Amino acid sequence: MSDDISNKVINIFQRHKRGEHFHFDVEEGGELIISPDGFNYVSIKHDSNATAEESTLRDTADIKHYIIKMVEAHHENGSIRMNNYYVPGERLEEFLRSLPQRPGKVLEIQQFIPDNMA
Repeated sequence: MSDDISNKVINIFQRHKRGEHFHFDVEEGGELIISPDGFNYVSIKHDSNATAEESTLRDTADIKHYIIKMVEAHHENGSIRMNNYYVPGERLEEFLRSLPQRPGKVLEIQQFIPDNMA
């Protein structure tokens, strides 16, 4: 189910980027929200028939972990370092707020559920 939602969201963003005119009702597949801060998003109504309730979704978010790969260039000696941060789901927002103080640029974010929690 998650892959279906991701594909819908990507399709909406791609169609918007190409300048295609489209409209999706939230119930049908998602609505593109043009955010004043420049971080546009797609809003999809959660299926009330789904088995996951809000508390379950929040619990799942907390048990996920993330590897956040950042590239750090040292111009003085021409070297590049790859910093791989291991971030527990319950601390993801805290880590994201700390990004301006960290050296380098985010290159990739991977999420996973640890084997002992799946």
